[in-house]
Amino acid sequence: MGRIGLEHPFCPRCFASIGQAAACPSCALPFDRSGALLDVLGSRARERRAEEVERFYTKSPFPGYAPGDDGASLLDRSRRAPFLVALDAAIAPDARVLDLGCGTAQVPAFLALAASHRTVVGIDGCRESLAHAEEFRARAVVDNLQLVRADLFDLPVEPRSFQVVISRGVVHHTPDPDDAIAKVAECVAPGGVLVLGWYETAGRLFHCARRALGRLRGQPIRALDPLLRRRDMDDEKKRIWIEDQYLHPLEHILPLPHVLPLLDSLGLHWIRSIPPATRGEGLFDPTPRPSAMGIRRLQLAWALRGLNDPDAGLVCVVARRA
Repeated sequence: MGRIGLEHPFCPRCFASIGQAAACPSCALPFDRSGALLDVLGSRARERRAEEVERFYTKSPFPGYAPGDDGASLLDRSRRAPFLVALDAAIAPDARVLDLGCGTAQVPAFLALAASHRTVVGIDGCRESLAHAEEFRARAVVDNLQLVRADLFDLPVEPRSFQVVISRGVVHHTPDPDDAIAKVAECVAPGGVLVLGWYETAGRLFHCARRALGRLRGQPIRALDPLLRRRDMDDEKKRIWIEDQYLHPLEHILPLPHVLPLLDSLGLHWIRSIPPATRGEGLFDPTPRPSAMGIRRLQLAWALRGLNDPDAGLVCVVARRA
């Protein structure tokens, strides 16, 4: 079920080529256009906190592209990230892949560049983040990636139509994380896989303490933050990190024992968590589901990792629909 025969731009709902149309000629999905970027939201009013989050990312699109980034540099950088290497290796080269809350779309751009027969869709609610993403997509000529501006709670895709759905770092920035997880899960096809990332309560423990101390001091304490201590990170990236991690207007933290039963109720069943990293097996290869004691051990490891965790408590669970 790959993209062979598709032409960019294409409809995220039915995958028909849309040319220069203002609505899909096949399924009639309407959208505004900014070049090849499709805007399903347009000027519609959104929930107040969703608008606050969009204004936040308009000021600080995350993550940013480096000056002169192109397809080769993104591939090189991504292939030095163990998680992305494992993710790419696990996804079939002709799969349909959806990234929800893609931001500036570096992950979906990498997955599209790494396998030209994949059909990759990146959806986000922030016009400015997607403008950065579309500028890169056009410059790098990533024709198997379609970018779409839409609301997570009103997605312009057919239910259960993607073999792989990725949502890392968005559900905890929504007004209702449980409903957000349900909306994300609904996109996973039978036999498909969800890669869900969120701020886990134990994993986020030390970062919450760093943030509280920073607020008392009036600014983040750089010596306590593993990314702000890095000398190979430029000032602009550090500024964006501070905005995202210390000044975000809407954030929830969710414990693993809450998320797992929710995924079960949505028909998605445990494959693994990350961390820990894979140890030779594939990212989508099943591992034993942890017991209650095993979950507590995972949370303790995540909490301790938080002292020097560059992801600041972002945990992933991989789950499969039967």
